[in-house]
Amino acid sequence: MKPTPRPHARIALKPLATILAALLLFALPAAASAAFAAQPPEETLEAYLRAIYARDFATAYELIAQADRELKTKRDYLKENSAFSGAALNLTTLLAEFIRFEYSSINIKGQNDATVTFRAIVPDTNAPTLRILLLGFDQQGLKALPAGERAARGRQLRQLATADELPLITGGEETWTLVREHGEWRVVLGWAAALEIHFDAQTLAGLPWSFAPLQPALRAMPGETLQTYYRVKNLADTPVTGKARHVFVTPEHADYLDIIYCFCYLQQTLAPGEEKQFAVVFRPSYETPDTITDLYVRYEFYPLDAFPVEPSK
Repeated sequence: MKPTPRPHARIALKPLATILAALLLFALPAAASAAFAAQPPEETLEAYLRAIYARDFATAYELIAQADRELKTKRDYLKENSAFSGAALNLTTLLAEFIRFEYSSINIKGQNDATVTFRAIVPDTNAPTLRILLLGFDQQGLKALPAGERAARGRQLRQLATADELPLITGGEETWTLVREHGEWRVVLGWAAALEIHFDAQTLAGLPWSFAPLQPALRAMPGETLQTYYRVKNLADTPVTGKARHVFVTPEHADYLDIIYCFCYLQQTLAPGEEKQFAVVFRPSYETPDTITDLYVRYEFYPLDAFPVEPSK
């Protein structure tokens, strides 16, 4: 497939979207989807941001402009973003009810283009009060609570909001662009200008493993935190312990990609024939120059006793 040309200037991920992802929340009532067609642009934008906040990425994807969705399939988008479900999603959906949007301007240009300028006031889920109440957003821990206890925690959230004691963060003013498609407003993210992050894999020093990325390349905006996976299998008939490191093909590019979590931080042992998937969580830097359009990262897996002494940047 012929690559899509990128605009010269790259726009970093919107600050509010970064905050919402970092806070781990935002959501939509299930019945809201049928009403998207009748919504004005600002309500569609709110729905998108609430879905991101709730880590309800399946809903968020449907509110993204077609030009962006042509560059990233829903399947890949859901792989790259870790979603909430069950009790965690239910509670964060409830918490999302207390987000407020303050609009400076809503401009509709012609029939199909709009810009919305606003600031948002959102529940601070990094605040101790909410982290304790929601178990640090531990999905398994919340799922294990009895239904009555989960309901009680929901009531506590409402009580905090009613008493004006809910911890909040006020974001700066932002302007977002939307387009009307088939009568419905959709959010423009500009993935055509995203960085291409390329992941490669190599086994060294005789390590008897197969090792490959599930997504050899994906698109990421500066400031966007995404995840990808590697598949590893032990081809030997004995247990084998290995350790990996990441290497930037262009060393100077190491400053522009933060590896937040990686399987390479610990040694890994696989039983005979055992196969696993290992995660990498990463974020391109806001400071990535427009002249850099691609970042290449290679993961090298070694037998533990052959792992290089000098760490790789």
